[in-house]
Amino acid sequence: MQVLFLMMRWLCLAEALAAVAGIVTWKKWKHTYIKWFVFYLIIIAITEIIVRVLMHQKKIEEVVFINQLLVLFEISFIHWYFYKTLACNKFKLIIAGIAIYLSAWVLEKYYLSSAQYYFQSLSYTLGNLFILIYLVLFFIEFVQSDKIMAFTKQVTFWIATGFLVFYLGTFPFFGLYNELAKDMSLFLPLATVATCLNYGMYILFSIGLLWGKAH
Repeated sequence: MQVLFLMMRWLCLAEALAAVAGIVTWKKWKHTYIKWFVFYLIIIAITEIIVRVLMHQKKIEEVVFINQLLVLFEISFIHWYFYKTLACNKFKLIIAGIAIYLSAWVLEKYYLSSAQYYFQSLSYTLGNLFILIYLVLFFIEFVQSDKIMAFTKQVTFWIATGFLVFYLGTFPFFGLYNELAKDMSLFLPLATVATCLNYGMYILFSIGLLWGKAH
């Protein structure tokens, strides 16, 4: 448990480093839609720092509320990001995805539960499912394009890989979060793995922003 708490405490550092990577390479992205991804990282880093302060002050209800809003922001942004990234005709798919996700989020937030530990697994699972669909479409397009010849320089490749590592790897954990939370002997090891995947995602984001190029 101590290892998990330590990793979660320092996760905001990995998030901050990814945001800093975007800031120091801002000139590469300021004329592309990737600049909004940099803002996305900055908002996440700042929000996580606020959450850590509130946790230290034992303001649990505020932490739960902010985390729910943060997940809402993250998944909604990722839908928009793939709308900008995918080359295929995907408008109806992404509109359907965000509509289904937001409807499930509202349902869970206001009608299903108010328990402090409660994680909105239904809306998260639906949002995650659409993200995985976007990722499949992205990698199909990517391997069929000439971008594959210099994939290490493609910032979209690193970002998509980061999303894949975290959202595919944590799909079962967050989908069953509320049930798993009833058994700490199972929950804690899985939470540690999920936190490691979160670190991996932000490391990949940092690599992409530092190494990648605007196209």
